[in-house]
Amino acid sequence: MAAIQNIEGVELSSSSSNSRYGKRDDSVVIKLQSKANISCKFTSNAFQAAPVIIAKKHILNGGNKEKIFLINAGNANAGNGKSGELDALKCCKEVSEFAGLNTEDILPFSTGVIGEPLSTEEHIAAFKKAYSSLKPTNWRKAAKAVLTTDTKIKLVSKTLVKGKKSINITGFAKGSGMIRPDFATLLSFVFTDADINQSLLDRLHNEALSESFERITVDGDTSPNDSSVLVATGKSGIKVRSKAKEIKNFKKELVQLFQSLAQDIIRDAEGAKKEIEIRVEKARNNTVARDVAFTIAHSPLVKTAMYGNDANWGRILAAVGRADGISDISKVSIKLNGTPLVTRGSRDPRHSESKASKSVKSKKVVIKVILNEGKDSFSVLTSDLTEDYVLINSDYRS
Repeated sequence: MAAIQNIEGVELSSSSSNSRYGKRDDSVVIKLQSKANISCKFTSNAFQAAPVIIAKKHILNGGNKEKIFLINAGNANAGNGKSGELDALKCCKEVSEFAGLNTEDILPFSTGVIGEPLSTEEHIAAFKKAYSSLKPTNWRKAAKAVLTTDTKIKLVSKTLVKGKKSINITGFAKGSGMIRPDFATLLSFVFTDADINQSLLDRLHNEALSESFERITVDGDTSPNDSSVLVATGKSGIKVRSKAKEIKNFKKELVQLFQSLAQDIIRDAEGAKKEIEIRVEKARNNTVARDVAFTIAHSPLVKTAMYGNDANWGRILAAVGRADGISDISKVSIKLNGTPLVTRGSRDPRHSESKASKSVKSKKVVIKVILNEGKDSFSVLTSDLTEDYVLINSDYRS
């Protein structure tokens, strides 16, 4: 595993609220030094959790002082009405007074069960305990504490060397189920010590999301808690500007880090046995390519066939046929891990059931769909659909 780089200007730690997960850490505090720029993207779901509502207000009203992120796992604090917002605010207020900050300088984030009241006293005690043990090195500790149904941490670092100086980027995410991109579907926190102004940071964040979390799906469900955060502390002293030569390499590394986190989520999808990439090529426009890719990725019949090692091209072709913008499948070709399945909308003359069955047994499956209508392409990462996914989600609250 690659070394995790600390980010100057960032300290973090975790503790346990002794609630849903017993003694396991489930409460994270991240402290940012003053003058850090913060870009936040939140769920597009009309059902928004209390911490999302509060964080959106605080990010607009907070000044240029120190900032603190509060993250709790196990309870989404969603669907609790005004009392949920008051609970989120109470956590912010108590920690702000403890830390000597304004309430607006605290941003709350939650993940877990929907519709259960947040045990505020227990979480406030945990946040205060975590605050007292803040360190710049606690990345794995924090990344582990935010997990719910995840089975492993998602934590990635990148370094760009510039002469005797370097820019570091480190980020962690959580997500395993209820994954469908409408900007991002998860909790994700990425930090860099580069000096990046707010407008460029927002642009880079959008571009990184469009190439990563907006190209993954597990089950087509979005969460009321989805949040993606990108922070630039500026402590490296290296300025990244839109017209500077550093921007190209920085953006490349940033996008790759986001893509690594997105891939880790798919590999750890609830009950998943396979990572499936849907590549749609030669579409007449990007919208059609995207719709075809996600229609296939969301098909329970395709996903269960992949789990059962069944190269059932009829299910794939049927998904293509019901996607928006598709009215004629006579030009469509399909390959699975390079093995031809369909040509011109029918079984490929070279089709071999034995070769197809061998190809589909791979842990990484690439389904390539060639529409032969244009030049645009789009790809999506997804997972197979297993009995374990059903079991995990059928008793999630128990």
